[in-house]
This record gives sequence, C-alpha cells and structure tokens, in this order.
Amino acid sequence: MGGGLLPAAKTAAPGSVAAAAIQPKGGAGMTPAQRIPTLGAGAVAPDFVMQDVAGRTVKLSDFKDKVVILDFWATWCGPCIASFPHTQKIAAKYKDQGVVVLASGTSDTIAKFKEWIPKHQPKYADIQFFFDPNERGSATFEQRASNLLYHVVGIPTQFVIGRDGKIAATIVGNGGEDDARTEAALASVGVKVDDAIAAKGKEQLAKSAAEEKARAAAAVDAEKNPRPPFYENLGKLQAGDPVPDIDVLKLDGSTAKLAALLQGHATVVGVWSGGHGPGDEFLAAWKAWGEKYPNVTFLGVGGYAALDAVQKWQAENAAKFAGTLVADPAGAPPRPAKEMDELTDEERAAFRKASSEHFGKIFTFKLGGAMTPIPTTIVFDASGRLAGWSAGFGARYGETLGNLLLRAGVKLAAADMPAKVWTKDDVAAATPKPEPKVAMVKVGATAPDFVSQTLDGKAVKLSDLRGKVVVLDFWATWCGPCMASMPHTQEVAAHYKDQGVVVLANCTSDTRAKFEQWVKANQEKYPDMLWTHDAAERGPQRVSHALYGVNGIPCQFVIDREGKVVDIVVGYLKGESILEAALSKAGVNVDPALVAKGAADLKRRG
Repeated sequence: MGGGLLPAAKTAAPGSVAAAAIQPKGGAGMTPAQRIPTLGAGAVAPDFVMQDVAGRTVKLSDFKDKVVILDFWATWCGPCIASFPHTQKIAAKYKDQGVVVLASGTSDTIAKFKEWIPKHQPKYADIQFFFDPNERGSATFEQRASNLLYHVVGIPTQFVIGRDGKIAATIVGNGGEDDARTEAALASVGVKVDDAIAAKGKEQLAKSAAEEKARAAAAVDAEKNPRPPFYENLGKLQAGDPVPDIDVLKLDGSTAKLAALLQGHATVVGVWSGGHGPGDEFLAAWKAWGEKYPNVTFLGVGGYAALDAVQKWQAENAAKFAGTLVADPAGAPPRPAKEMDELTDEERAAFRKASSEHFGKIFTFKLGGAMTPIPTTIVFDASGRLAGWSAGFGARYGETLGNLLLRAGVKLAAADMPAKVWTKDDVAAATPKPEPKVAMVKVGATAPDFVSQTLDGKAVKLSDLRGKVVVLDFWATWCGPCMASMPHTQEVAAHYKDQGVVVLANCTSDTRAKFEQWVKANQEKYPDMLWTHDAAERGPQRVSHALYGVNGIPCQFVIDREGKVVDIVVGYLKGESILEAALSKAGVNVDPALVAKGAADLKRRG
C-alpha cells in the first residue's frame, strides 16, 4: 500500500515543484517521523462503512457485540490471498464464541473485488468479505479506512477488536499455520483458546513488537544519515551508458524503439502497473514538473498488464496524466489456471518456467537486466544516456527528481534546486561498498574450521565434532525461510541423532542480542539442534561469507565423519526430503523411499 520507498528530504522551497511533489496525504509519502503510527492495542477501533458484492452497506459498529478480526486485504496482494486458508480455520474454530472475521478489501478496484469474492467465497465460508467503496483510482481513494483511520502501511494487516470496541492487537503479515498471534489476541479479550497456543502467540506478538521497534529505530537513523535518494546504475546499465535498442508498444498497438523516443530531450521514464497506475500523488508530481519544464519529456511505461488494460487506464486517467504513455510489450504475467495449492507438480513446474521466461522479457530487465519495484523512475539525458533512477514514491521524490534532472543537464529554477545536490563523490561515500565475492565451498572439500558461541557463551569448534555427521545450518532471526525450515530440521535432528547426526545451527549476519532473544524464546521447540552465534555478526569476516561463500540462507552443509562436505542444501520448501537424501551421502542409514523422494524434490526445483 502507499508509502514511499525513499528516505525523507529537507523541506523544499514553498511554491516549487519539489514542494508539490512531497506533500503527503494520509500515510503515503511520509517520512517515519511524519507518518501517523498504525493503530495499536488500547485504541478504539474507528467506525467506517464497507460494502459487499450485492451492494449492501455495513458498518464496523454493526458487529459491536462480537469479537471482530478486521482483516485488510486486496486481490493483488499475494500474502493476503495466501493467508486466507489459515484465517478461515480461525474463523471456523471460534465462531461459536461470537468471533467474526471481516475481510475488508482496500486499495483495489470495486470491479476486482466483485470478480474475486464470488469466485473464492465458497472456500472461506466463515469469512465475511467486504470492500471499501473508496476504490483505487477514485477521487476519494485517500479516504479509505485502512489509510485515513487505521494508518495501515502494509497488507495483510489484522486488528483484533474486543466487544468493548478497543483494539487488542495489531497483526501485520501472516505466518500461516504456525502463526498464533491472532489466537493469542483472541485469548486476551476473553475467547477460550488452548493455553499452549495462546502462550505461543503471546511470544510471537512480543517478538513482532520488538522487531517493529527495531525497524522504527533504524528508520529514524536512516533519516539522520540519509543515503542518496537515487541510484546511479540500473543493473548492467551504467550511468552514462546509452539506452539499449529495445521496443515499447504504442497505445495504437504499433511498436516503437525506446532510443528514438528519448533522442533530443531529457526524459523522465516512469514504470508502473499498467492496470493500476502509479497513484494520484505520483501523477500530480509529474504534472507539476512537466508544466514547469516543457523541455523535459515524461514517458510512462505501463507494465505487468495487457495492452487493453493500459489503454483503459489511460482513458480513465487522461486528465491526471501529463506525458506520453506506452506499454511494455511483455504484457501481463502468466497466471495459473487453478489456485497454486491445486496444481500438480508438473503444472506448478510449468507455471514457474513460464513466469521465469516472462519476467526475463519485462521492460526493466530488457533495459538493464534488473527487476525493479514499481513505480520506478528512470532519467535519461538528451542524448539518451542514463542519468540514474529511483524506486517508489515518497517524501524525497522532489529531491530525487531534481538531482536526476541536474545530472541529465536540465537547468532548474532556484526554487526547485534540491536541498542537497549529490555529487558522484557524495554518492560514493554514502553508498555501502559491495562485499567481495567468495566462492562457495564445493562438495568434496574439507569443511573450513571455525569457532562460534552458544547461548551461554561456550565456544564450539566445528572440528570438535569430527566423528559425527554434521548438518551445518546457517540461519538468522530475520530470515523467514529459515524459520519455515526449522521444524523439519528439528525432525531430522531428532530422528537421526542415534546415528551420530548433529545439527549445528549457526546464526549469521545477525546481532548477539537478537540471537539470544530468539533462542531463549524458541529453543524448547528445537531441543535437538545445537544453537551458536557468529561473533562477526554482519561483518565481512562472518564464517558463512568468508569461509563458506554463502550468498543466501537458509543454507545447510552436510559434513561427513571425516570432515568432508558431501552435499549442500540451499533453501527449503515444505514437505521436501532433500536434507534426508543428503545425509545418506554421509553414510547415514536413510529410508530408500526418502532418498528417492529427496532426489525427486531436487529435480522438481529445476
């Protein structure tokens, strides 16, 4: 949902186009210091109006005698859709205690809701689906309840509201079956919940609160020590490089060369969702800059949508959009014929292949071999050479665009000069240097020795485990896939420990404080794993990077009794047996059916 991806700028000169570009509405475009916090525990839940697909109007207050789970979602939001099976189970489980789930659609079009809800409602019989009448693209979009009243900055977000109308907990995101936060909140307002589930959810809520506090502190620090509000290089396309000779699609269906559209004038290229557009604030900023600088061309690229969707958006937003609009020839991404969980393995593999091929053809990938967030702003000089680019839209957009236009050779009025003109030296000094690449340890090599520390400070040396089969598991507290893999790793550790298998779970790229907090809260669930922390934390000398060449986690090295790496397991998908198959290569007695399944799982990954 709304909200800028860039840090804050100093206040721009009144009346300048930079000032026009950074005026926030609701939560959108605000800096962390400006943004009104999302409503939390203890606040009275504001009343608001929703509609259903039949046109019936309801209010939140119509459910005042119920315990309400207010779930903000949208049809375009993958995590929202993925959360519904878990939310349905909660709705069914507690409905006899007067708990209702109101799935209140937001930041989407009414047409999308009317299409999605009837199709999927039968699967979620105990969830009541509604939507905010202040739809995306309307004049009243900023008045939607999630933004104006609840100050939500990301979806899915749930508010658990007691019978007294007060919020008991605010839950951002959904961790699926293992996420007990909503049920812990229900327990806090008098709903009968299993004690173990409530305790687990209470721990998860505390962890979420600590993480949010850390994020807020990091955001404030970023305001004090801002990074450049733009990037110089777009993937392989370096600042100063000429634009590649790629095609775009005119709205009449004919093809044009991007290079030809850029020649002879500085050009601001905006890449956004062709069906939804970049948002009214973004369009207003473009209109203000375009009117003041007619020598600059503003070129919109409607991506991730078919040509007819881009044409429709143009027709509906002609008065707001100042510039030329083209479409990305790649068109709309492929969609599965059925829900993902209904696809066969072969259908899922085919869909992933089609998706991979599609995203290799999108505009920014053709431009620089990179996939960027949307909206993306890319600026070229009059000779079609890259000046730089930025992601998103936020409070520093005026500073961003001003700097990029200066780099493109555009002379700005004094009122529009950025608060800070970022020189190449400034950018270099403020941009973190990339770490040198380290080759990953290969299968067959001796596992590099190292020392890490347990929760109580005891030193554990890898070589001290010689004679055991070691699963060296690199993980971090902030890594969602790591968390998802742990129940399975614990099962493996417990099942094979009698054969001398040890799981050494080494926390990497993380602070000691986070490690201690997480392990204290979770080690009882994983009693057969040996938890240690790398004292180098995020530094370049951390073991996972400097010695093992790991680029992503979770990453597990299976090491035999002589200290040789026999296999490497990267990532985890629920139900896979790849780790068990890897253990068999170290001489562990593993059921042949599991070994065969592990091989099939690995092949299925492609």
